[in-house]
Amino acid sequence: MSIATDHTAAVMLLASISFRLQPHKRGEVLSAVDETIIRMRGAAGCTRTRLLADTDDPNAFTIHSEWQSAADADAFFASREFQLFRGLRMLLRDEPIIVIDEIRSRVTRLVRTP
Repeated sequence: MSIATDHTAAVMLLASISFRLQPHKRGEVLSAVDETIIRMRGAAGCTRTRLLADTDDPNAFTIHSEWQSAADADAFFASREFQLFRGLRMLLRDEPIIVIDEIRSRVTRLVRTP
C-alpha cells in the first residue's frame, strides 16, 4: 500500500485503521493492538496515536494515527512492526480497513460555556 503524494505543500496524514474483533478473542486482540500502538508511537514521523472504541458496537475499534509525511506512514505500514497487526486477521470478524486523509490545515478551538 502506498500513500505517497506529489504535493509540495506540507501535509499531515491521518491514518484510520478500523476493525471488528471476534468477541471471544477480545483480550488477545486488544493486547496485540496495544503492542502495535506502542510501536506506532515510536515510529519515525508518528506524532499521535489513539485507540477509539465504538459506542454502538463493543467489538468495533479504530486506531487513529497522525503522521508528518506520507513517506513516514508508508514506512511504518510496510514495516515488521506493523506485521503484528496484520497477523491478527484470523481473530477479526472482517478485513481491517485503512483510510488515509491528507490534512492541509488544522484549527484548534476551546469549547467554552457562556
